[in-house]
Amino acid sequence: MYSSELAAFIAHHPRLFVLTGAGVSTGSGIPAYRDADGHWSRKPPMTHQEFTRSESARKRYWARSLAGWPAVAGAAPNAAHEALARLERAGRVARLVTQNVDGLHEAAGSRNVVHIHGKLFESRCAADCGRPAVADANVYSSGELPRCECGALLRPNVCWFGEQPYELDRVYEELENCDVFMAIGTSGSVQPVASFVAMLKQRGKPSRRIFVGLTEPENARHFDEVHLGPATEKSPQVLGSLLQNR
Repeated sequence: MYSSELAAFIAHHPRLFVLTGAGVSTGSGIPAYRDADGHWSRKPPMTHQEFTRSESARKRYWARSLAGWPAVAGAAPNAAHEALARLERAGRVARLVTQNVDGLHEAAGSRNVVHIHGKLFESRCAADCGRPAVADANVYSSGELPRCECGALLRPNVCWFGEQPYELDRVYEELENCDVFMAIGTSGSVQPVASFVAMLKQRGKPSRRIFVGLTEPENARHFDEVHLGPATEKSPQVLGSLLQNR
C-alpha cells in the first residue's frame, strides 16, 4: 500500500493524527456541500449572520426543515468510520480531528475525537453565558424557540461559515507533535484546516503525510502519498496497512 520508505517511517512512528472531512460521511448517505469541481452541490449552508438576524431562518432550523436533515438524522457509520475506530482501539490514533458535525465517528466507536466544526445534535447558549452545550435532537416546530436556562436563545453547537473553528489551539499543539498525518475525504480548500499539511511539511521535524479521498485535494502537493477512491473503500485498505506496520 505504501512505498518502502513510508512504510519504514510508519513502523517507527506508529501513532497517527487523522483529519476527516465530508468525504468520509458521503458513504453514509450524507452529501458533501461541494462537488468535485469545488462548486456548491446543494444550497449553501446557513450562516451565523442569517441565523442571528432572521427569525424565519431560526424557525426553519429548529423545525429541522433545512435540506439535508433527513439524511443526517438517519445516517449510520460506514466502513471508513469503523476502520478508524478499529485503529484507535489498537492504539494507533493519537488524535482524530473531524470537520464533520454528524457524530458518526463516535457512533462507530471512536472516542478520541475533536470536533472543530462542532456537533449538529447539540445546542448552546447564543449569548455565550458559559453553560456547557447540551445534547439536543428535538424538533421545535411550533411555539417559542428554545432558550437557554439564562433566558437567551439557544443556537446549534456548530461552527457556521465565517466563524472560528473550535479548539484550534489544542489542534495546533498536537500537530506540532505529529509524525504521521492522514487526511481522509477533505477538499484541501477550506481554511485554516487546509493549511495543516503545509505546516507539517515546512517545519524542521520529519513527518509523513497521507491523503485518502475520492478526488485529489487542492493541497495535494504537500502530501507524500495520495490514494484516490471512495473513502469507504480506500480508508479500510490504507488503515489496514497501518495495522500491519507494527
